[in-house]
Amino acid sequence: MKKQSLLVVFFEGTSSAVDQLATQIGIFAHTVQAPRISSHTEVLSIMSRGGKTIKMAFDGCGVTNGLTGILFAAGLDGQVHKVIEVVEKMSHYGGVRVVAIGLSRGGIACLKLAKKLASKFRTEANEIEAVSLSMLLFDPVPGNAVWTGFPFTAAFSQNLSACHNLKRVLALYPYEPLPDIAMHAPTLLDYPATTKVEEDVTLGCHQGALIRTNVCPQNKYETASNLSFCRIYDFLDSEGVKMKLPPTIHLPSSKECLSICQTAFQTTHASTRIAHDQTGRNRTVIRRSEMSEKCRWLNKHHQQLEEEFGQEHCAPHQVERGSYQLDFEDGWKFCT
Repeated sequence: MKKQSLLVVFFEGTSSAVDQLATQIGIFAHTVQAPRISSHTEVLSIMSRGGKTIKMAFDGCGVTNGLTGILFAAGLDGQVHKVIEVVEKMSHYGGVRVVAIGLSRGGIACLKLAKKLASKFRTEANEIEAVSLSMLLFDPVPGNAVWTGFPFTAAFSQNLSACHNLKRVLALYPYEPLPDIAMHAPTLLDYPATTKVEEDVTLGCHQGALIRTNVCPQNKYETASNLSFCRIYDFLDSEGVKMKLPPTIHLPSSKECLSICQTAFQTTHASTRIAHDQTGRNRTVIRRSEMSEKCRWLNKHHQQLEEEFGQEHCAPHQVERGSYQLDFEDGWKFCT
């Protein structure tokens, strides 16, 4: 029986290059223990030697396509096409698991990839998926105006409900808003009922929540980035991705992250971040200001960490609305 192979894909944010290590996307792309390729022509030499894991990493569309990449996300379709070609080649050797991580516009590339994989690799009822996808979306931002949707860069990618081979999604949204003129409202998506989905709001502001970590965080960006790094590392590890961190990179421990969450939970200022919500719920990303008995954790990650250390245990159906300080709120009429 042919074994399953693994393809790990990284899509950088708009203006970042993978090899500059400006964000954690680049850091993790270098950390994953697998040969890195840029074309399907390289698959044969790896798979024929018994290799089972391959990685790909793409610069931001603003780096590869200049102004059109910055304004209209030009270049994302070409990147996704290269991934599809690699998956096709790998599928000749058996099943393929794809694990994709994308920041900002790179998150939109993940959505495009999910749609293409679902269209390309269809399966009959009761048949095992030949190609499956798990993805981590970090603040997926189409770069569209909230009121008009222009320039519609993700218009045909945000409904993933038909993506039958999408097995798991972790979608993380920093709570701090950017000015409306930046057109950095994130997108909230419609997923298949069969997909295991976790959406969570986290500390930080967009790419500022994905800088290098620090054993003693000096500012709010390093604090937020420590939490983000832990989430990404744990996600990749749970997907069976092998990593080797260089000694210059600090991996925050669960206890460190719990301490960050507990400290941040004491902050009580309110905040609202508009989003493009494709589910019809018109959600916004919020930070609650009130400290009440109902508000028990900073976010879902905080709850998970407390459960890990035996400080708390609460079944999902027992979590009341308003339990998280960083959360999503339904029904703001000015959202699209």
